[in-house]
Amino acid sequence: MGFWPIVLNVLRNSDVVLLLVDARMPELTRNSEIVLKVESMKDKRLLIVFNKSDLVGREEIAKLKTEYPNAFFISAKKKIGVSKLKETLENMADNWYRPSLRIGLVGYPNVGKSTLINFLAPSVQARVSPVPGTTKKTVWVRSGKLRIMDSPGVIPFGDKNVQMGMSAAKDPHKIRNPDRVAIKIIEFLMEKDKGILKKYYGASGKDSYELFLDIGKKKGFLVKGGEVDENRIAIKVIDDWQRGRINLK
Repeated sequence: MGFWPIVLNVLRNSDVVLLLVDARMPELTRNSEIVLKVESMKDKRLLIVFNKSDLVGREEIAKLKTEYPNAFFISAKKKIGVSKLKETLENMADNWYRPSLRIGLVGYPNVGKSTLINFLAPSVQARVSPVPGTTKKTVWVRSGKLRIMDSPGVIPFGDKNVQMGMSAAKDPHKIRNPDRVAIKIIEFLMEKDKGILKKYYGASGKDSYELFLDIGKKKGFLVKGGEVDENRIAIKVIDDWQRGRINLK
C-alpha cells in the first residue's frame, strides 16, 4: 500500500505505538503486520486500544479483556474510557527520559484515530470524516508532554475486498460487488445474534440472502417490477455497519 512507508516512519519515531482495533471485529482489524513490525523494533511499547467498545456487549468485552489484559477499551466518539488512556500516557510521559513522550497512532482506515487525537490533544482538531482515507500524511500534534503522530490507515497486504468493506477500510460506494460484503456482514451478525437484524431492520429469513432481500423490502428499496434493488440495499447495510449504527448489544 502507498501509505506503508509513512506508517513505518511513524513506528520508527514513536516511543509508544497505539494500535486502534474495532472492538466488534478484533481479529479482523488487529493489524498483525503492524504488531509484528513493532515487536521487531527495540525500545518500543505497543498498546492495543479497542475502539467502538460501546457497540459490543458485556460478555464480548469481558472475553477480550481476558485475552488482552493490558489493552484499553474506549469509545472515542462518545469519550468513554479515553480519560484513563490519556492519564496512563501522561503518567508515562512524566517518568520518561525525554521532555516529551512520542506516541504513534496506527490502525485501519476509519477506525477512529483522528477522533481519539481530538480528545488527547483538544487544542488541535484533526479532520474527522466517515470516508476512509481522510488522513493522507503524518500529522504531529502536542499536548503537554505528549507528542502525538496520526497516520494514514493501512491494511495488511493480504486483505481482500470483503474484509476491507467490513472493516470500514473502503467507502461502500467504491466497493466492487457490494452485495458480497453486505451478505458477509449479515452472516457475521447472524452468528452473533439473529435478533440484531430483526431489531434494526425488522427483517427475517432462513439464510443470509433471504435476510438481505427482506431488508430491501422493509426499506422499500425496490426497482421496477417489485424486485429488490440489491446494489442499493448492499450499500445501505455496509454504510450502517461502518458508521456504527448496528451494534452487537
